[in-house]
Amino acid sequence: MTDVLLDLQIDLDDRGPRRSALEAALRAAVRAGRLASGSALPSSRSLATELGVSRSTVVAAYEQLVAEGYLIASRGSATRVCDARLEPVDDSEVDLFGPTPLHDFRPGEPDPSSFPRARWMQSTRRVMATAADASFGYPDPRGLTELRQVLAGQLARTRSVVATTSSVRIVGGFAAGLSSLGDMLRHRGAERIAVEDPMFGFHADALALTGLQVMPIPLDTGGIDIQRLRDADVGAVLVTPAHQYPTGVTMSAERRGELIAWARGADTWIIEDDYDGEFRYDRRPIGALQGLAPDRVVYAGTASKSLAPALRLGWLVVPQVLQRDLLRVTHMRAGVSALEQLVLADFVEHGELDRHVRQMRGRYHSRQLAVRQAIAQTAPWLRVDETAAGLHVMAKLEAAELDEATVLAAAAEASVGLLGLSTDHRSDAAGRGLVIGFSRPPEHHFRTALDHLAAMFAQLSA
Repeated sequence: MTDVLLDLQIDLDDRGPRRSALEAALRAAVRAGRLASGSALPSSRSLATELGVSRSTVVAAYEQLVAEGYLIASRGSATRVCDARLEPVDDSEVDLFGPTPLHDFRPGEPDPSSFPRARWMQSTRRVMATAADASFGYPDPRGLTELRQVLAGQLARTRSVVATTSSVRIVGGFAAGLSSLGDMLRHRGAERIAVEDPMFGFHADALALTGLQVMPIPLDTGGIDIQRLRDADVGAVLVTPAHQYPTGVTMSAERRGELIAWARGADTWIIEDDYDGEFRYDRRPIGALQGLAPDRVVYAGTASKSLAPALRLGWLVVPQVLQRDLLRVTHMRAGVSALEQLVLADFVEHGELDRHVRQMRGRYHSRQLAVRQAIAQTAPWLRVDETAAGLHVMAKLEAAELDEATVLAAAAEASVGLLGLSTDHRSDAAGRGLVIGFSRPPEHHFRTALDHLAAMFAQLSA
């Protein structure tokens, strides 16, 4: 039930405190223009009588809104609406990502149902029971020592990264770390940065926002084109050596050596995005490029693929000469929750991350094989290059009568989420094809989602 102040057309909800309800109703009326600037409000006594509340409730509400600038009061005259032009508040939300497909094969996220909730909760309980009081203060902008120490050992063991506690930095996900690196490079005088072409466009946009000119460099089967890189005259390069996105190429040993030689000769830097390097299915995961040149490579990893992007946890391993410059551009920014850092440290230290990655590696391998089989059976006009790593496959269009836009339109009609390869190209040499992720669908829904993907392909093949 509500009380209605008829003259003002104000609904006063009686489910909570009367004073708070009156304040909220009057604020909304002023914002919406129902109470015009300069208009007089009823006296506190008459309004209290009309609403059936105490006069002190109305007086307190008026005083609060005067303090906030909505009303103005002077001795001997009525309380009035402040003479200010308040625009109505638009509280509608902007949908940044569009509708979520029912059967989501867009790359970029792990299976949300796979998050190890029970084991994460165990780590949370241990942290809450043992954390020192100081842990609840402002955290070290470099990241908590406990997590940096644990990650240094973990990365050395699993990714062949040369890391120490002092070289590890904790960031709020890879994109946040990349933006900080872009700011650092600009601070050091860099004007241009090279990126692989094709690549994940969001990361190129993040670098561009720091003021760097983004220079796309094409790839071949061995990795980034070193000669084109030499000609670009850049201050750094962003690469994905273990599993290039979206092509799936693993940078060859020869190309790794050439890339490092270029960085040293040009006195420039390599940023290594190791976004899903732990998911290799045919052998042990390929070691990080950083292990070959820790003095020239900034290594970047994240929990977004191995655990969940909701954690907003990533890490950088930074050469000593860059550490002070990086701290200069990050120390005043909001860091990562100290409590989540402690939980992740405990989670890693108890072997839970290793256990989870091993489990998901087997599950994702089975999904990759199933997707490849579905494509082979229902979409002969798609060619999937061989790759035994990562959480997506790249499928090139080979039928002249089908274009990327037609396939994506059919997918949208079937509520199947796919991405076109052309969106990942930064130059005019855009490819024709699809980037098909297989990690997003929850485990209980994967087979159904795959059936819908196959049915959509079969319809296009008819």
